[in-house]
Amino acid sequence: MGNKIDLRIVRTKKSIKRAFLDLLKEKNYNKITIQDIAQEAMINRNTFYLHYLDKDDLLDQLTSECLIKLKESMNANSNIDTIDALGYDDFYELIKKVFETIEKDIDFYKIILGDESIPYLSIKFTNVIKNHMSEGLDKSKQLKTGVRNIDNRKIYVEYMATGLIGVIRFWINNMHKYSIGEVSEIIINMYSKDILELLKNC
Repeated sequence: MGNKIDLRIVRTKKSIKRAFLDLLKEKNYNKITIQDIAQEAMINRNTFYLHYLDKDDLLDQLTSECLIKLKESMNANSNIDTIDALGYDDFYELIKKVFETIEKDIDFYKIILGDESIPYLSIKFTNVIKNHMSEGLDKSKQLKTGVRNIDNRKIYVEYMATGLIGVIRFWINNMHKYSIGEVSEIIINMYSKDILELLKNC
């Protein structure tokens, strides 16, 4: 009996999230009401409140779930988490996993990278990318540790993260033109030939 109840909850929450994402395609976040979400999900308002405090709580939980999956995709190979051990093929697989993860939650990423009414989501996404890059560089044995070198690396990380996010946003809007494999290869060719070598020598 317990498993059936759990499955019912999972299905209900999935229906609420799907309804919410569908509404976000049509409406500005600030204009969406709980009644809108309940009606789209074919549930009553009380059922919504059994699972979420309010609309913001729903958005926060959905964001956390998607960004956790993104972090996991970037940490898929725990043995290769620094620039020292990152070879061309490893880098390719890492970038490819990131794009595959984004593709699985494509509706969510279209929203966080496109809806200006909820800009903090884009900031959260950006910070996940930047923090992962910074952590990998901090563990590197090759990079110099002087204050100036560390400060310089902050600029490189900002540049790499902003560039990657720009490409992700471009790809989301042009998925029909570029496969994940193609866009991943373009990215690593840019990074591995220029920025990574620069980082190793800074």
